[in-house]
Amino acid sequence: MRGRVMPLLDGLALLLLGGLLAGLALSDRYWYFLNPRFIPVSLVTGAILILLAPLAATRAPGPRPGGVPRLLSLGLCLGLAALAVSGVGSEPSAAPTPSQAPRRSSLEPGPEPVEPSRVTFEGREYVRMNLAELFLLADQRPKDAPARFVVRGEVRRSPALDGQGQALVSRVAVVCCLADAVAAGFLADVGDLPQGRWVEVYGRLEPLARAPRSADLPRSPEAAVTVCNEHYRIAVEGAVPVSPPEMPYIFEFREKEPYAW
Repeated sequence: MRGRVMPLLDGLALLLLGGLLAGLALSDRYWYFLNPRFIPVSLVTGAILILLAPLAATRAPGPRPGGVPRLLSLGLCLGLAALAVSGVGSEPSAAPTPSQAPRRSSLEPGPEPVEPSRVTFEGREYVRMNLAELFLLADQRPKDAPARFVVRGEVRRSPALDGQGQALVSRVAVVCCLADAVAAGFLADVGDLPQGRWVEVYGRLEPLARAPRSADLPRSPEAAVTVCNEHYRIAVEGAVPVSPPEMPYIFEFREKEPYAW
């Protein structure tokens, strides 16, 4: 009897794991854990596991580990199955399809954006881009950076930066999942906007006389690492408080206009 039950448990475990992957990929929670560009991979992997489940359940009985470890594994799979069931009924993710990470040495173009790539603010034209795109251009090709740009980010403060009349405007960029997320940003004078406030900053790149010390940088709760551009700050020509974007993290990066914004 035991020799027959164990293959059934193996098949059930594969079925539950496959359901978890497929359900998570079809849910609006996927980007909480993984970069949305891996959705197709998760769907294919889930489908393969589901297809293999009947084969595992009907295999010939043989010596297999069992007992408490097998029961614990099954309990874990049941918990994962509950997550899969709760995710299947959710709407598909509306997250943008990401391409590259801010720590890569190059950027890649992406699909055309829905929003316009340029806006006018107080009579001047500004190029929309995200903070990670600006960060990479400032590090690698500052001459290619737009003369005037607008970026979105969160205001992060520390006593040291407040003493300099500066704040860190940053946004979390994700490569694969939140485990490797990086909060990338620039120093900027955004007035008295409070900690955690989302803001659209209109401005230009301005060389930094001295790079900020790592110990002076405020930390982002969503990322283990916070980086501030060491060569440039943003010379602010306008700072407008805004609501947080539907997708607060950066997943997509482009090297040319239209930028991902």
